[in-house]
Amino acid sequence: MLNKAYKIILYTFICYILLLNMLTFLASGSPKALINPFYLKNRTISMYHLAKHVVLVAGLGFTTSETHEVDAFINTACEKYEVDPKLIHIMIKVESKGRQFAVSRTGAMGLMQVMPVTFFDISHGDPFLAEDNIDAGVKYLSRQLKKFEDVPLALAAYNAGPNNVKDGKVPDFGETRHYIKKIMEEYER
Repeated sequence: MLNKAYKIILYTFICYILLLNMLTFLASGSPKALINPFYLKNRTISMYHLAKHVVLVAGLGFTTSETHEVDAFINTACEKYEVDPKLIHIMIKVESKGRQFAVSRTGAMGLMQVMPVTFFDISHGDPFLAEDNIDAGVKYLSRQLKKFEDVPLALAAYNAGPNNVKDGKVPDFGETRHYIKKIMEEYER
């Protein structure tokens, strides 16, 4: 009897992981979501908040903010936290390709791809509402800019976490280096 209960729990857990990966794939459009079993906790939190947002706010039509609304949210947050709006526009383009409901393979959420723990540390809003996501992302980047006093280092901290930026150097993570290069090339144009 107990053996059967354990099997049911195991099968339920496996179905849950498969469903979570499939939902992450559908939300992000990234095939990496299907093959990456890591970041389960973050993706679980992110998918919970996405489902909550769809049920309570956006509806099944995935109602998103208009471009002019997103621009206004960016300008408001940038004014509030003293960050260049051009940098935020580029970050959104690189981070989520402008998809409000994006969930990365690591569980980062929304337009600015803020991790769940980071988002709820600085905000009490909805990570899939453009206004709340942008405000949290700009606030977090502002903190990194003040701490590191250098845009590439702040971007490295935003992408890889501030604990990985040591001795005034960008961490040796290929993804982070590529991220910084992509943003800085467009930012310096």
